[in-house]
Amino acid sequence: MIEPGSFRDPTSRVFYDAGRVFRGLSHEAAEVDSEVRSSGLMNDLVSRGLFVDNWIVDDVTPPSGVSSASVIESDRVPLVTYPAEWPFSMLQVAALATLDANLVSLERGFILKDASAFNVVFRGVTPVIIDVTSVERFGERGIWTAYGQFCDHFLAPLMLEAYAGIPLQRLLHSKTDGLPIADLNRLLRGRTAVRKGVVGHVRLRSFLEGRAAGMDTTERRSVGKATLPRSAIAASIRKMRKLVESLQSTAPSTWAGYESALPYEEASVEAKARFVQDAVGSALSHRFAVDVGANVGRFTEILAARFEHVVGMDSDPGAVDALYRSVLASGADNLTPLVVDITNPAAAFGWRGRERAALTDRLHPDFATWLAIVHHLCLGIGIPLAEVVAYIFEFSKEAVVEFVTTTDPMAQRICATRSTDLAPYGVEDFEQYVAVYGTIVQKLAVSDTRILYHVRAR
Repeated sequence: MIEPGSFRDPTSRVFYDAGRVFRGLSHEAAEVDSEVRSSGLMNDLVSRGLFVDNWIVDDVTPPSGVSSASVIESDRVPLVTYPAEWPFSMLQVAALATLDANLVSLERGFILKDASAFNVVFRGVTPVIIDVTSVERFGERGIWTAYGQFCDHFLAPLMLEAYAGIPLQRLLHSKTDGLPIADLNRLLRGRTAVRKGVVGHVRLRSFLEGRAAGMDTTERRSVGKATLPRSAIAASIRKMRKLVESLQSTAPSTWAGYESALPYEEASVEAKARFVQDAVGSALSHRFAVDVGANVGRFTEILAARFEHVVGMDSDPGAVDALYRSVLASGADNLTPLVVDITNPAAAFGWRGRERAALTDRLHPDFATWLAIVHHLCLGIGIPLAEVVAYIFEFSKEAVVEFVTTTDPMAQRICATRSTDLAPYGVEDFEQYVAVYGTIVQKLAVSDTRILYHVRAR
């Protein structure tokens, strides 16, 4: 099967066969790839963890429509995620990895010809570039052709969250080309307009783009011929790296301090942890698990101790960013934090609605935890309990679900601002809905108002 999103580079199309990932290269792309490998650059990029491991294969025939001068096979990552699903710190380290790959390439007379954030995926919390044919020759003089794309995909959304406090996910959702620098120029006003890097990378570039729009063909060609020495390009990329590294999110977080503010006894929390551990231990598969509504990851870590790969997702970018930093400090390599609103996950988008796959088509967990989230969906948002239970079983074949009654302090706080005209919502209702799709393996009341269920599909 040909990857729908790889049409943008017809010289290096991606295709899949029997669970393996390949690239079919044109003669020109194969020639450059051969130079990259013979120079030692590819080994260097892979050994540094900047590029996914890849190798040339001779026994695979690409499908019709894909070039076959050379075929490359790459390691397959557990899950492909998109920039709008990353918290600030993950987009930041992805940007740094892209810049580092450019600097390493320049040392050997090459450079990356594009800087799309979609070229980066995460193994746990470690970014790795999967477009292994994005390297081109540079020589002694040239230009960083991917500068504009880097600004749109990385610098602009990072600056927006750092300088204006606007979560980057809101403006990257369903976008294939990042945040245009011209849009950022209109959003940064007042004191933010003179923050570090804004004048040079936002104001000046917006001005030059506007000026270029009025140039004739001859003038544009003249501008396009301007080049710089390799050392100057490397210096500008190192300067960009310092700028990116200095940025810090100022976006507010609603739930990052949620767990520390809970009015529940530690004994209940410990009982909850033991229940999750027991359910995880008896799970039918330990391949892939998702913690829905992970917050800062207290229970996500329990999953990570037993499953091969774990995703901790939450709609609050600040909480997910805190989870990312925690995972990074722990050294865990099988846990990926994602910013996901479970009521509105990423749909398929891009060209013909196929270029980028929907999250539900990329995420296929065997096990999931739904802790302290069902009452928010039902009482806070108004999704019927029957719908929520149906989706729990659609999402994974096995799950731990926390049911919170309407007498719970948090539930009462939610109900105080909502209509009392709700769809059926009670313990008996929940258990009846579960019986439609599966069975209750285990049940535990951790308090008078909270009940844990380990459920399994038939």
